[in-house]
Amino acid sequence: MTSVYWFCAILGSTLVLLQFFATLFGLGGGDLDADGVPDALDLDVETGTDGAEGGEAADGDASGVPFLKALSLRTATAGAAFFGLGGLAGEALSLGKGATAGLAIVAGIAAIYGVYFLFRTLSRFSEDGSIRESTAVGATGTVYLRIPAKRSGRGKVVVSQQGRSMEYAAETDDESELATGTPIVVVKLIAPSTALVARR
Repeated sequence: MTSVYWFCAILGSTLVLLQFFATLFGLGGGDLDADGVPDALDLDVETGTDGAEGGEAADGDASGVPFLKALSLRTATAGAAFFGLGGLAGEALSLGKGATAGLAIVAGIAAIYGVYFLFRTLSRFSEDGSIRESTAVGATGTVYLRIPAKRSGRGKVVVSQQGRSMEYAAETDDESELATGTPIVVVKLIAPSTALVARR
């Protein structure tokens, strides 16, 4: 398991640093998601992206399962990093294999939830509906999680707004679904963190 722990620690830490520097330097656009990580690395956890309530924030509605709601690229990379670090720490302390695996899993899950709640809190502090409304309409971006056709469900989009990448839950009036990576434009905001988008 040592190689697995090292792999997770190195990969997770690398992606966390990539996200940090991408955000720091304002990178965004079609190739990057809101966390600064390529879309190709996205975890497609769209179970229940349809059926979310109108005012819900852009963290999706994974069928009411808290863990799936907390899972995103940002949280998953932190979880992988801490899973690996926890496993390596357990081995350094000469814990048994079971105890080491347990420590790694607990550390990974704690990191996922810690990052999730941290960014939820920060987004609430920084959110200003009037500013978002005035700058979001007409903003362009790409689909992050597929969007079902004719408002039959929700997906996610990342748009370039006020010099940075912003993530929104999204619906569309288009007759066909918008696949991941499809260029879009924001038509209007349905709620502070939910956008109506159209294909560009």
